[in-house]
Amino acid sequence: FTARALSDLEKRIQELTHELLDEVEKQDRVDLKQAYGLPIPATVISEIMGISREEMPHFQNLMRVLSTGLSGWSILRTLVWDLRRAMHFMRELIARKRLEPGDDILTGLIHAEEEGERLSEDELVAMVFLLIIAGFETTVNLITNGALTLLEHPDSVERLRAEPELWDSAVEEIVRYRGPIHSSKPQFATEDVEWRGVMIPKGSAVFPLYGAANHDPAAFDSPEVFDIARAPNKHLGFGWGPHFCLGASLARMETRITLKTLLERNPKLRMAVPAEELRVHPAPGWHRYESLPVVLG
Repeated sequence: FTARALSDLEKRIQELTHELLDEVEKQDRVDLKQAYGLPIPATVISEIMGISREEMPHFQNLMRVLSTGLSGWSILRTLVWDLRRAMHFMRELIARKRLEPGDDILTGLIHAEEEGERLSEDELVAMVFLLIIAGFETTVNLITNGALTLLEHPDSVERLRAEPELWDSAVEEIVRYRGPIHSSKPQFATEDVEWRGVMIPKGSAVFPLYGAANHDPAAFDSPEVFDIARAPNKHLGFGWGPHFCLGASLARMETRITLKTLLERNPKLRMAVPAEELRVHPAPGWHRYESLPVVLG
């Protein structure tokens, strides 16, 4: 994203937060994840992708399939039926973008294909899948996890009100302390590797555990303490090096604006149920809650 594009997105996200809260605040108790945390990334990623209003219901169903259908007993239905429908929708979307190009990421990817960048239609479909997961699902859960973390640390909320310049640092600490991604896909050793006295044979799978690394006492002082002013904070919540998340700037911005606006407009915000009653969604490698009931105020 260019600086101008990020500036425009920041204004759009601010508009969205106030529009949503105007509706959400009409209720005393809400599921913050569904009513507030989910619609903002969904709207932002759809606009970035150039999804029309008419296509939004299909697109939202696609996001539901990708975010909830690949775990548990629903995986069979997803693989046999839902993914086929999702693939059909994306191919139709790509075909429309070829005929009606716009100022969006998908149009840019299609043009790159036509200019010899060797993106086939299958590769374009794969890129759409990646953008949805990276730009939607992770951000929804980062916002939800962040809201829960701040509600559990009212002293940090008070400090943010007194020192709003700490919001960027607070978001980084949320990513470290309770990020939504705890592990990545397996990496395979291309040769025998010895790492700190342990031999990893060629062909063996290694799973990077970001959640463990972000709470490693060898890397962080008092890693179980939530510290919104932590510095340095070299967490691995967005990956590292060539695998660093391309959407990190957008995710940080969405999380910062969403949480800041929520707390400014609802200074008496509190949990509607004890934290131990919250259910963690059973998805390997993720730390995401099924809902976040809160009382506004």
